[in-house]
Amino acid sequence: MATDLRSAVDLEVPTAVAVRGLDKSFGAQHVLRGVDLGIAPGEFVALLGRSGSGKSTLLRVLAGLDTDFDGEAAVPRRRAVAFQDARLLPWKRVLDNVLLGQRGRAARAKGLETLDEVGLADKAKAWPHTLSGGEGQRAALARALVREPELLLLDEPFGALDALTRLKMHALLRKLTAVHRPSVLLVTHDVEEAIVLADRVLVLTEGRISLDARVELPEQRPRRSPEFADLRDRLLGELGVGESER
Repeated sequence: MATDLRSAVDLEVPTAVAVRGLDKSFGAQHVLRGVDLGIAPGEFVALLGRSGSGKSTLLRVLAGLDTDFDGEAAVPRRRAVAFQDARLLPWKRVLDNVLLGQRGRAARAKGLETLDEVGLADKAKAWPHTLSGGEGQRAALARALVREPELLLLDEPFGALDALTRLKMHALLRKLTAVHRPSVLLVTHDVEEAIVLADRVLVLTEGRISLDARVELPEQRPRRSPEFADLRDRLLGELGVGESER
């Protein structure tokens, strides 16, 4: 019988994710197959997988955007989502986009403070079309963080950015999550991005979690270290990428 995520949310659970036996199908297509997943308070988890493996479907379930599934999924009440597309409303200025659904002086002050955190204090009155791609994603992060979510869900938020901007966004996200301490689930295709950002990296294969690897590297995550290379090769191997393709 399908479990309504909204009912699961009503359970008294800590600031973490608890998924048990999650199954999801679209007609005859079985996308998620008995997924078990736990995310501790403040933990950053990255989810890798080939296209069509079910990564975004799992994220949508945790976000409450898809409630037609079998199994159990308990998540914190306060959660926010950021997508690859910043999804800013073009007819609202940046601060108004950040404060969607919130009003009052206190909310406005919090919005300005959060824009400052992401380096957009001078863009509060700007229109979305004047922002660069990186600035748009910063605004999207501000919109997510202004609500102080207990769970932050990120669906390839840096996938459309150039390499240099991505590196800057990685540093910013690490800084923001260290300050706000939400539990995080990042869906990505980028193995190195997963290693740089996450405490744990999962690989989803044909609807099942086939690998759960803890990232045990120094805080700076040196990409040229043997440990980084070993973990990258292990993850690429699990994704079916052979040595000649690396």
